[in-house]
Amino acid sequence: MGAAGAGALAGLKVLDCTHVIAGAYCSLVLADLGADVIKIEPPAGESTRGMLGRTDGFRAFDYVNRNKRAIALDLSTEAGADVVRRLAKTADVFVENYRPGAMDRMGLGYERLSGINPRLVYCSVSGFGLDGPYRERGGFDLVTQAMSGIMSFVGEAGSDVPCSTAVPISDLNAGVFAAVGVLAALQNRHATGRGQHVETSLLESALAYTIWETGMYLSTGEVAKRNGARHRLAAPYEPLKAADGHLVVGVNSQRLWTRFCRAIGAPDLATEAGFDSPGARMRNRDALQARIEAVLATAGRDHWLARLEAEGVPAGPLNDIAQAWDDPQVRARGLMGEVDGRRFVKTPIRLHDTPVALLRGPGDVGQDTRAVLAEAGYTADEIEALLASGAAAVERREATA
Repeated sequence: MGAAGAGALAGLKVLDCTHVIAGAYCSLVLADLGADVIKIEPPAGESTRGMLGRTDGFRAFDYVNRNKRAIALDLSTEAGADVVRRLAKTADVFVENYRPGAMDRMGLGYERLSGINPRLVYCSVSGFGLDGPYRERGGFDLVTQAMSGIMSFVGEAGSDVPCSTAVPISDLNAGVFAAVGVLAALQNRHATGRGQHVETSLLESALAYTIWETGMYLSTGEVAKRNGARHRLAAPYEPLKAADGHLVVGVNSQRLWTRFCRAIGAPDLATEAGFDSPGARMRNRDALQARIEAVLATAGRDHWLARLEAEGVPAGPLNDIAQAWDDPQVRARGLMGEVDGRRFVKTPIRLHDTPVALLRGPGDVGQDTRAVLAEAGYTADEIEALLASGAAAVERREATA
């Protein structure tokens, strides 16, 4: 039995031939939803086991590769690639995020595997897509954040310092879009009996999230500039400083503006010239912020948050990551799970009848090689021959610090 239990995707077998983040996050989402995900990596281990934050017990690899079974194959050998082809005969999904053409050269491309199993949904995640002038380029999150325009409008207003979003949104969004594409292709397979090739790219996944900035450009020709944490279309919709820290408010209508002014004990501000309309507040937002913060400085943020909540004004504290996870709402929702003595963030999808579950932590290299090969019909002698040849490998434990 795989890592999956009775989740919504129970019975679905996924071959995860990925590295780094984007493709691995796609298969992680599927694993959390109940699929049996088999992580395929080289006998020496995926390169990200030893990079991207391996320090003081933290390793980035672990947080996108839990809930998966781990097998080790040398895909540069015909025998190793042949194991994948054999596994693909009974698989539902194959996920890869190598450079375009790499899978074809190993005999593991879409045409080859779909010829073996026409029902297979084959998912490719790449830096720039399978066609176009950049198809051969390797893709990294920071590069595609820059090329998508995101780094040109993230950061403090007036600054000329490029700034990323800090979280790898190109990678993670590509993983989520890939998972959505896989589920759509599986639904289509119910009707047609055939799988298909699904693909997305880091660059397109970054561009897809520039909803307001692209919309403004297409509508008005305006090119977005850095605006700090202020909303581009409304004010006050930003962090504001109280006596003991920052809170964030979202006032995007005249109704909420009136309620906001009432909540902070300044009802006359709602109709004061220069602040009495959405456009006026946008034009005068520096002066507006100064007026508001002069009031907020008289009390702590908890005081103001309670008053804003009473008036129905969207607002919240500006938390650090430790405070965010200690928030009573976050704790109540159970997004943090524990397995094998370690805590992980679960996929934030609430299925009430078939909930997301954490069933196992990240496997050691080749931890499940023997079991997976046996399930695929390999005899004990055949498994030993693969191991002896180096085409497959078994468990190799690693330190995590």
